[in-house]
Amino acid sequence: MNPRSARANRRILIVDDTASIHEDFRKILEADANGVQSLDSIEETLFGTAPAVRQTFLLDSAYQGQEALELVTKALAADTPYALVFIDMRMPPGWDGLETIEQLWAVDPHLQIALCTAYSDYSFEAIEARLKYDDQLLILKKPFDNLEIRQMASALTWKWQLAQDAALKLMGLERTVEERVQELLKVSHLLQYDALTELPNSTLLGDRLTQAIAVCRRHDTQLAVMFIGLDRFKRINNALGHPVGDEVLKQVSQSLVTTVRESDSVFRYGSDEFVLILNDVHHPQQTQHIAEKVLKAVSHTRYVAGHDLSVTASLGISIYPNDSFSAVELIKKAETAMHAAKDHGPNDFNFFIDDMNLRAQEQQSLETGIRLALQRNEFVLHYQPKLDLNTGRIVGAEALIRWHQPGHGWVYPSAFIPVAEDSGLIVPLSQWVLGQACEQAQAWQAAGLTPICISVNISAIDFRQRDFVANLATILERTRLTPGLLELEITESVLMQNVEDTLTTLRAIKTMGVRLAVDDFGTGYSSLSYLRRFPIDVLKIDQSFVRGLSKNPQDAQLISAIISLGKSLDLNIIAEGVETVEQLDFLKALQCEEGQGFLFSKAVAADEFAQLIQAGRRTLMPNP
Repeated sequence: MNPRSARANRRILIVDDTASIHEDFRKILEADANGVQSLDSIEETLFGTAPAVRQTFLLDSAYQGQEALELVTKALAADTPYALVFIDMRMPPGWDGLETIEQLWAVDPHLQIALCTAYSDYSFEAIEARLKYDDQLLILKKPFDNLEIRQMASALTWKWQLAQDAALKLMGLERTVEERVQELLKVSHLLQYDALTELPNSTLLGDRLTQAIAVCRRHDTQLAVMFIGLDRFKRINNALGHPVGDEVLKQVSQSLVTTVRESDSVFRYGSDEFVLILNDVHHPQQTQHIAEKVLKAVSHTRYVAGHDLSVTASLGISIYPNDSFSAVELIKKAETAMHAAKDHGPNDFNFFIDDMNLRAQEQQSLETGIRLALQRNEFVLHYQPKLDLNTGRIVGAEALIRWHQPGHGWVYPSAFIPVAEDSGLIVPLSQWVLGQACEQAQAWQAAGLTPICISVNISAIDFRQRDFVANLATILERTRLTPGLLELEITESVLMQNVEDTLTTLRAIKTMGVRLAVDDFGTGYSSLSYLRRFPIDVLKIDQSFVRGLSKNPQDAQLISAIISLGKSLDLNIIAEGVETVEQLDFLKALQCEEGQGFLFSKAVAADEFAQLIQAGRRTLMPNP
């Protein structure tokens, strides 16, 4: 016996109006039924042969077609279906064999049928034409042979089982394929659509824009690409957290979708950047009105997490075919125009012009130059003295980076620092400044000069690096500079971003013994409560207030208030940008402790600064 047959469904239904036929089937298909010896058992008795392993069939009987239908229906309901039905052709007074088969297959189309007949009631062609599943039907002529019945029962029940197994496997395969298709669709969606805003992303942008260009080329029409960058959006993330920022982005994306036409497309391009494709543009100036609508929609005040928030955007526009025939170039030029708009101020837009390409190339050239300058040690530090306003003695210095580019001369910090910040190069640049300043301060001490405190400006990007404190500790350990001789200048606006994280970082720095100064104080949004929490040592009055003393009485009042505030908190006060004697006299009258500016000295090279702090050097204070 095939070992697989042990798990086959062997349930068989006999449908015949003659009781003796039922008995014959049981004798043939049930071993030793009713105590009657089978040929196999007689052979075992006479010759001592091992008993044959016979297949076991489970038989049920029905004497009319209607009764058979009842049994088949009940078997299906009990989840114990029949595999095979032997049906007599003639069963008066009820249905004949063909009608019975039709009724049974209507309920259970998987049944295997053996039609038993001694007459030619129907031709095979007629039977084939009438019955639906002719591949599940065999015709058995009466009288039939026992072996024929057993072979047919074995083959057809096994065929039923194989068909069921195949159907289950097919269902499993279909389910697997469906799950795989859904998974691929999900992956495809994630690759092409932004999870936060549900807008198509930059991956899909290139394909859609290429298609739109092809349509414009075919119909000789124009399209516009708008590149939108939110202004200073990082402030929202830093001040209120990313969940609030994410909600603002979602609302902005919805505003963009509702502002443009249905024929236009909106994409999320970057963290705080979006791109619009405007189809069927009749003339370039048509986009000016749309740009104004878009900027107005973005700047709409939004209520998010208990805050009334208003963001603005800068927008750049490129036109097909005026600016380019390429999708990539159109996006690039729209982005260039957007950055040009940002340079002029927030909440504005610009059309691309060729001069912008030149500026973009200059920016890229600067970025490449900064990378090479770091490798070639082209950067140097200059040091601007800080004076005690009472004694005129140099008590510190601010380290300021300078770049002398071979073949180009001196490059102003105002030209390369913004590029370094945009490209992320500000981090290695800041690390270099910090290490170089500490090494120089230690070198001056080794040369026998009076120890002074060195101040280093720390950028927002550098301050937010996870390893900033660890890197600072490494630099102090490497240079062996006394931590108290290093002062980190951090702008007020940086300190007010993510206040709790800021406080943790400041405390870690303070634990090392490093001094902390709030740079550009008065230009941000700090309050007395925050200043009391921050472990700071110095308030540095922003130079814009000092320079405005002679022009704006409010600057004088503000400086007076800052000095009073600092003294109440026992902080050291230093004014930067001191350029006139009048400014100096005003600051001294308010008992401002320290100052720096061109009135005393510009930032000078390390060897020149060493000469300024040599013993016996005259004061840098102007003559009275």
